[in-house]
Amino acid sequence: MRHAKAHSRDRWWGKPDRQRPLSEAGIDQARTLARHLCQGQPISALYSSPFVRCTETLQPLAQATGLPIVCEEALAEVTALPMLDDGDGWIASAWLGGRTVALVNELVRKHDGERVVLCTHGDVVPALMALLVGRDGLEIESVRLRKGGRFSLDFEGLRCVAATFSPAPTERTRG
Repeated sequence: MRHAKAHSRDRWWGKPDRQRPLSEAGIDQARTLARHLCQGQPISALYSSPFVRCTETLQPLAQATGLPIVCEEALAEVTALPMLDDGDGWIASAWLGGRTVALVNELVRKHDGERVVLCTHGDVVPALMALLVGRDGLEIESVRLRKGGRFSLDFEGLRCVAATFSPAPTERTRG
């Protein structure tokens, strides 16, 4: 999933972006997400970008399930690439997708047949989903998510065989 709504970058100017928290609307979104995600098959693990807005998004779900939030750098936003990219956005996207799919492959092996929740960022989700579309032949309309939106992925071995989109919670979809 993509993290819930955070304080705007403009209001957080000059402070470490990794520490930027959820807004009040984001806290409400996180609570709604937890209620939605607690339905269905039990959740086995929670993984998050180490950025505060991601861990705060998973906090209500962690409280509801009693599971710890495991921070993974591979789910973090990219602030600098370990290679020269000359400003080419596609290189950053390829790097993000490769790094993230490696983690997803590891988690699919570790949690075979189990349900896990990952929380990440708006640049990571499209990179991962585009890679899965290309690698596994998924058919999805868009790889982008609004804050609080999510894809539910089904795997057979390491192959992603289905991706179901769920929109971000809003006033109309709360429940």
